[in-house]
Amino acid sequence: MLSFIFALPLVCAVTFIVLLVRGPRRGLAIGLMMCCVTMAAGYWAIVHSRGSTAGIGFLFLPGAGALSGALATLFARLRVDPRPAVRAVAWLLLLASAGVAASYGVGGAREQVKNRDRDRQAEESRRLIDLNRLTIAQLVRNNEGHEGIALDAEIERHRADRTFLIPALESPFVSGDRLDALSANDDLGVVLMVARNPNTRSDTLERIYRTSSYPPYFFQALGEHENTPIAILRHLADQPAPMSSEMIDRALAHNPSAPRDILDRLAGRGDVYTLRYLLGNPALDCGLLRKAAPRLAPGDRNEVHSSDATIAGLEARLCAP
Repeated sequence: MLSFIFALPLVCAVTFIVLLVRGPRRGLAIGLMMCCVTMAAGYWAIVHSRGSTAGIGFLFLPGAGALSGALATLFARLRVDPRPAVRAVAWLLLLASAGVAASYGVGGAREQVKNRDRDRQAEESRRLIDLNRLTIAQLVRNNEGHEGIALDAEIERHRADRTFLIPALESPFVSGDRLDALSANDDLGVVLMVARNPNTRSDTLERIYRTSSYPPYFFQALGEHENTPIAILRHLADQPAPMSSEMIDRALAHNPSAPRDILDRLAGRGDVYTLRYLLGNPALDCGLLRKAAPRLAPGDRNEVHSSDATIAGLEARLCAP
């Protein structure tokens, strides 16, 4: 693998330069052309891929280009050989050279087809979610005083329909028991909505954190939720998370249930948006305000919609003798 990534391109480049300077130069032009075509096709395929590891493909591009160019150069040298068998091999080498470039082109075209299909599916899913959101709102209005019962019945009927479950789980009328049951859903998007619902119990949130196949997906929602167990909030605060630590800081700064020492730490180190959430936190006290406010420059105060007058009002309310 390392030889393909590093050694092959280096050897081919040195050989090309030597042949260009000393000769014979037969085949160098077609070799260079196929190398460029292959690398261009590979670049096009990689930049149109939405895979999280697509960028790794750039490591293999020089090797693929060198291989394609070397095969094309050999073709040009062997195709003039008087022996028929050697000429036949030469054409096979050209086919192999073209095949390297074609494989990138075909892969990129297939990826574009997949992307269009995914985009269509995502658009249809958004349309159905918006439609179901209106249906749920009407259901709630039609069942005043019995919203939870009516909504629970509809959720039961649509247990396998994520386009209904996602907007349904936005509702404050979903019961804790129903949320607990749905926390075991295989759809991470549905479970994320469970983690965001204000009615979700502490034990449900803890189970999501402990048993999820990919816990970082829920870190921000858990950091914001008032019912998240303190031990988990502390772990999130110290977690060198794969996702941005700033996002977790902002989630914790937003949470009135976050321990006081965590909020104090955020007041002294958080970015401007973390401070914005902290200043709006119901748990804000005089000490936190006086620690956070001096860190907001005039431009920052506009950014977080916290004018001098707003901060002065907080000071008067929280720090009055």
